[in-house]
Amino acid sequence: MNKAVLMLGGNPLNYGIYCKWKKKGYMVYVADWNEQPAVRGDRHFQADVKDAEKILFLLEKEGLPDRLEQVYSSMDAAVVSAAYLSRAAGLNTISDEGLKRAVSKSEMTQKWEADGLLNRLSFRRKTYDESLFELNADMKLIVKPDNAASSRGITVLYKNSPKKQCRQAFQKAVREASNRTAVIEEFVEGTEYTAEMLGDVSGNVCVYGISEKSHTKNTTDNRIAVRLHYGCTPPGTLEKIAHFAVKCYQSLGFSACFGHLELILKEDGQMSPIEIGARSSGFIASDLTDIVSGADYLGDLCKVQHGLELKEGMHQQTGRAGVYFFYDFPAGFRIGTEHHLMEYMDQSISSRYYDRSGIVQGRCFQAVENDSQRTGYEILEGPKERLTQQYVLECEKKMMYEMTV
Repeated sequence: MNKAVLMLGGNPLNYGIYCKWKKKGYMVYVADWNEQPAVRGDRHFQADVKDAEKILFLLEKEGLPDRLEQVYSSMDAAVVSAAYLSRAAGLNTISDEGLKRAVSKSEMTQKWEADGLLNRLSFRRKTYDESLFELNADMKLIVKPDNAASSRGITVLYKNSPKKQCRQAFQKAVREASNRTAVIEEFVEGTEYTAEMLGDVSGNVCVYGISEKSHTKNTTDNRIAVRLHYGCTPPGTLEKIAHFAVKCYQSLGFSACFGHLELILKEDGQMSPIEIGARSSGFIASDLTDIVSGADYLGDLCKVQHGLELKEGMHQQTGRAGVYFFYDFPAGFRIGTEHHLMEYMDQSISSRYYDRSGIVQGRCFQAVENDSQRTGYEILEGPKERLTQQYVLECEKKMMYEMTV
């Protein structure tokens, strides 16, 4: 029988993972609580991704996990289940120490602070008190749930925000956190990056790709990414970020798992980690890291889980760039004529996957509140000298101008 793989969560952004697995000849199982998830795989289990014991029971009824080659999820909420099910299949996976820190933003920041990596104020609270308001009088803050996903429950508090707004930000974060805990942090200004890593059981960590991250301005007080541009970072900065990212991964005791690190490079050259997931997001893991590294990121995770040792440091990079581009329209913007980004790009650039279903004539947009409200996407690939940040912005501007006609 075919070797099998398991996806926890049938999110549409995981479609690239499914396609990559099918090209390798795998039988793809998908666990998702929805009756009709966007990605169903070859066999769908209707189960909550957090209910690892139920999923294991369903797998055993299928003659698994003996044939299970890999377990994947793009969701922070499913990291514990992925580790549990990987261990049941006899695969190498994240350590207990790393798992504890992966599921709690406060646990990870405390460890980074202890290891001299944090470089910003960070603490957690279960109950609100006026110290949050008093601290906000001195600095800009970000308030977020201790454990949540999809940018839910996050509020940026600009300096001297009203008391009511401070309290509401705290309450929103607590509501979204399963442990009813909010994390309050100094809002650090600078350029935000992501680093896509993979570690082995011996402690070696390889950085496959680094992106520069851009956020929408079309939200109220949240931080929602709309572009991750891989292959645009100068070599010196690339190496500096990679070296720091490896330290952040190793500090938490991660092993035999992906690491999706978000960090800020301050104007003074200091770096500060924001958070890290012991996973990688769909099209990042299936395509974007491969574009810039020339490697098989998802395949290498499978090899690590079966015992492969990695070469530590920055993976060799190609001359290609990749962009996770989300369509991003301001509140009140109305589509007069339907257009998409690829109409404005030259032929050296292609889109591996896209979703343009939300670009409909007459549609009027509202401000987005979390990741799931983003309109659609393009997974772009092209030569790095052509597919630059400036070029993407110019094409987007032309597109939006002609959409108003």
